[in-house]
Amino acid sequence: MLKNNKLNLLISIVCAIVLWAYITTVVNPATERTINNITVDLINTDALNDRGFTVSEGAPYRVDVTVTGARSEVAKLKESDFHATADVTGYKKGTWEVPVNVTTPNNIELVQVRSDIVSVNIVDLVTVFKPVRLEYEDKFGWNQEPGFINIVPEEMEVSGIAEAVDSIDYIRVLVPKGDLTDQLNTFRLPVTAINKSGQAVYNVRLSQSSVEVSGMLCSIKQVPLHIETIGETNANVEVTDMYIPTYVTIRGAAADIEGITEINGPPIDLSTITTTMDIPIEELLLNHLPTGVEIADASQDLSVRIEVQGIARKEFVYTADMIDVTNLAPSLSGHVNTGSVTVTVFAPRDVLANMTQDDIKLYVDATEYRMAGSGIEMDVMADCGLDIKEITIDPTKVRVTIIKE
Repeated sequence: MLKNNKLNLLISIVCAIVLWAYITTVVNPATERTINNITVDLINTDALNDRGFTVSEGAPYRVDVTVTGARSEVAKLKESDFHATADVTGYKKGTWEVPVNVTTPNNIELVQVRSDIVSVNIVDLVTVFKPVRLEYEDKFGWNQEPGFINIVPEEMEVSGIAEAVDSIDYIRVLVPKGDLTDQLNTFRLPVTAINKSGQAVYNVRLSQSSVEVSGMLCSIKQVPLHIETIGETNANVEVTDMYIPTYVTIRGAAADIEGITEINGPPIDLSTITTTMDIPIEELLLNHLPTGVEIADASQDLSVRIEVQGIARKEFVYTADMIDVTNLAPSLSGHVNTGSVTVTVFAPRDVLANMTQDDIKLYVDATEYRMAGSGIEMDVMADCGLDIKEITIDPTKVRVTIIKE
């Protein structure tokens, strides 16, 4: 009986071996297969960025992988079952042949990788700052707009290859529909780099993936604006034109702007103005708006403009025979005895550039003198048809002799 059991056990073992050999060699034999276009991921690129480098853009890195294994296992392999990487740690600027490492599923043996290297071009990492801008999914009514907007940060660092970074126009933050209400709220929103064509760009690196935004939905209102001028311009300049807006559009919570009927701005002191200048209304009214009110979009570009031109001086010397004695009685004539008179003209530079002595006529008015006499002191006066600021005469009086003809 014992011998029969041993014999049966031996027969069972032999049968199992034969069955296993049959299955592995006939039913499910080992086989090779090549899977093409396995994507190669570059790893440790952050280490490059930390050293001021990055990988230049190009076609995706791909390799063909040949493996062996049981036919049933190999047959169901797909690209996603493999992980191919190339480690760029330690490389610097230039073109390098970087080895490819491929990991395979369990029970699958790697036979060959073609090619087992990838050519990687490493270039300088370019970094710039770009403004962060809000865009809204909501469509607002004619009398509403976002207000009291605060974005942190207002600029964001963008890094990558020069060509990609140079194409970036701004960083977009899309505010979802309904996020803005009539109450001031704060929320965090994702960001996207946008190029100059208005398209999203993903081949650059942003310093952070989101920003903090606060704001509210405001009502808007147009009201009269009152701004006065005080003082006089100094002697070196002259005001040639002045524009002060008569209306300004404001925004805020409906309850905060309902009772506002006008806005009074600070006076503008002309004595402090030496050059043509534009003063933005938002800047001028910064500390003069009621609490809870700010300048609306429609008035963001409004400015007070004061145009001035520089005043220069020019001197002319007139001898006695160049000064007329006017308004004498018909029987009288007269002449000036004082040697010379100096006339100083203050006028815009472009006027003075073409001014000559003939443009100014000097005279004394003898209307009150009906009798002859010598050494009569009379005021010197000047006529000028040009656009001048001021004329001074030295001396202001001259001696005149009047005689009978």
